[in-house]
Amino acid sequence: MATIRKHHGKWQVIIRRKGFPHEYKSFATWADANKHAQDSENKINKGQFEDLSEAMKVSLHDALARYRDEICKTRKWGDLDSYRINKLQTFKIAQYSLARINSNKIVKFRNELAKTMKASTINKYLTLISVVFNTAKTEWDISCVNPVVKIKRLKEPEFSDERLSPEMERELLLHAPRSKMYWMKAFVIVGLESGMRRGELMSLKRKDVDLKNSTAIVRDTKNGTTRKIGLSPKATESLKSIIPSVDGRYFPTHADQFKFYWKQLCGWCGFKIKFHLLRHEFASRRFEAGWDISAVATQGGWKDWKVLRRYTALSPNYLAEKFKKES
Repeated sequence: MATIRKHHGKWQVIIRRKGFPHEYKSFATWADANKHAQDSENKINKGQFEDLSEAMKVSLHDALARYRDEICKTRKWGDLDSYRINKLQTFKIAQYSLARINSNKIVKFRNELAKTMKASTINKYLTLISVVFNTAKTEWDISCVNPVVKIKRLKEPEFSDERLSPEMERELLLHAPRSKMYWMKAFVIVGLESGMRRGELMSLKRKDVDLKNSTAIVRDTKNGTTRKIGLSPKATESLKSIIPSVDGRYFPTHADQFKFYWKQLCGWCGFKIKFHLLRHEFASRRFEAGWDISAVATQGGWKDWKVLRRYTALSPNYLAEKFKKES
């Protein structure tokens, strides 16, 4: 059970349980020590007591490293989490043991990051810390309390209602042939017409496309599942105009290389837009064309229809025309 003693100027609580190592915890006042002792005894009597001795030995830095080395490499987007983990390990909070990180420390960490980082980035860090705590408890058998569970995430900016206008589309298609990426014009057309993600387009191979029936199989998806999609006449004709590379891909490139040439193309057009805007535009145009939500979600690979809502920005002119048709 619990014992309280004076130790090095503080009040030390010793928790003894049969079959478990003793747990030691010090407090500045006797009242705090006594409260902890009583709470611990109540939990022991109810069978809710958790042995935190292992959590005292493992720092957040070490837990992050283990998660990176054991789990990240098995996940599709593990590289991104590994990058965030490497960054997290440089912060002071990573030096604390799992048992000593409480909600107050997380709040201070969050507020400190808020001085220099965007809310979305900070929220990703908090989520990652939460996942590591949950993994430590459920998979590594380390008794610990997740301090992030009750922490309020920072409010992120509203999603932009930016659209790719017909004029902007014409500019992109006008200057795309200037690019050293000979397939850039087709890349823009297929992306805008099919709603495929950038990575999905880069992985698209000739064997996965049925040009006769205007369909395709998208294998390298963000959520790890394979889906079958339709291809518009414009997208089909664009793919027919390209000779696939030796490895069968229509668009043989990688993320960093594409970012360079996309930025170059936008510079020629006088734009500052991300390629992902084309995916947003696809969703908006399809809804304006009368597609229902299930069709748009299936084509674009959105599993959560709430997420799809954030991709849609219907024009006010379209909405006004809807009223005119009703009157």
